[in-house]
Amino acid sequence: MRRQSHGIISLGLASIAIAAAAQSLFQQSFVLGMAYMFLSGLSVPVILYAFCAKCPDRERCGHVIPGPAAAKVFSARQKEPYTASDLSLTAGALAVLFLFPQIWLWRHPLAFFVFWITMAVAAVDIRSKVCDGCGNNHCPGNAARKKVIKKK
Repeated sequence: MRRQSHGIISLGLASIAIAAAAQSLFQQSFVLGMAYMFLSGLSVPVILYAFCAKCPDRERCGHVIPGPAAAKVFSARQKEPYTASDLSLTAGALAVLFLFPQIWLWRHPLAFFVFWITMAVAAVDIRSKVCDGCGNNHCPGNAARKKVIKKK
């Protein structure tokens, strides 16, 4: 399978995880569900702006949609190394998506299980297939992987 196919699969799995979290939050409270959906909706453009838009390989993005979308929407952003602010914004947005619902997810074991299994499979797929061949030398994950390869 091509890198882009794995990018689509991993985005789909992450979407399933987020949907499971949202469904769980809506079962507990309409307000919680809406808050999570609103914050998730804000997190995506933050990630696109802070991370994807600075990627030097965004036109060949393994995730297919985020890189080219960021290139179009945030075309003024230069392809350069990430700053502490970029990485903090990205980490904060990811925390909203993945950590925020944990307080409530544990109350619904099936949703909790679906969330973490799909996220784990997505993470393994990203790390093993999508990152492989990525030209983003600024990515902390890619740089760490290349150091490990050099040591071998």
